[in-house]
Amino acid sequence: MSANKILFIGLSNVGDVIMTTPVMKTLHNKFPEALFDIVTDKRAAQLYENCPFINHLYLKNKNKALRGVPALLLQLWKNRYDIIVDVRSDGLAYLLRGGKRYTKWSAKSYGPHAVEEIMGVVARLHGDEPIPDTELWLADANQNYANKELSVFPNKENLLALSVGDCRKPEKSLNGKTYIELLNTHKNDFSGVIFLGNEFETAMTEEICRNVDIQYLNTVGNSLLDAAALIEKACLYIGPDSGLGHVASAVKVPTISFFSSMRPERFRPWGGNSVCIQGANDDARNISTNEVSNAIRSLLHE
Repeated sequence: MSANKILFIGLSNVGDVIMTTPVMKTLHNKFPEALFDIVTDKRAAQLYENCPFINHLYLKNKNKALRGVPALLLQLWKNRYDIIVDVRSDGLAYLLRGGKRYTKWSAKSYGPHAVEEIMGVVARLHGDEPIPDTELWLADANQNYANKELSVFPNKENLLALSVGDCRKPEKSLNGKTYIELLNTHKNDFSGVIFLGNEFETAMTEEICRNVDIQYLNTVGNSLLDAAALIEKACLYIGPDSGLGHVASAVKVPTISFFSSMRPERFRPWGGNSVCIQGANDDARNISTNEVSNAIRSLLHE
């Protein structure tokens, strides 16, 4: 089978998008000359912008009538695709002009993890080959940004990247006191700390910065791809179950992820270099400093 034009109907959340990249890599390996059109939303679009085999991004605007489906159909109907792959499976793939269609309705999961389930969509193409790693495509501008920001550290060999967690969901991460104790305990294990995250992590990050005896760089609020470039320079990423944990895995950095009610066996960062710690009573605030310290030692001294 040959294919010159592929439509990939993707997901929206950061972690979900990254977990679909093994499907994209499989398709690209099978059809290296094919150009991809991608359906996503504005929030996730930046994750695709540096992908070298993308032809066009189509944004689904859920604020439009019928969650944006009619408007999207009008844009896509002018195209005919050799292959349509839909990992979302809201029926859109069957309303478009195309040859082969691969959707979750006919998927055969490879296992319990979300990546294994998503890869099941293209199981007929992929067969029994190992599932690829996740991927994140960075531009030179992102790398240049990271190098400039990290110039504040005299020693860049053992940097820790850390996200303290969204204050709107405190049960998903450690409390500020535990973070402070953890960083002061391990101040000699790392040459510095890179703080990352969104605007809802600002207050706790600033509190921790005021109380730790280790050099740090506060980059909370930067772009996702710039954050990825910073994480790529670190020796370890620590944070709650969130998109940044999947970002770290995609740039091949070991991760320690904190879980509350979500199941690690399904949602952990993909790959073998990850430690997941689940808090008692589905609350990550019940995770002790000692548990995280043991995980740090296990990853740093492998």
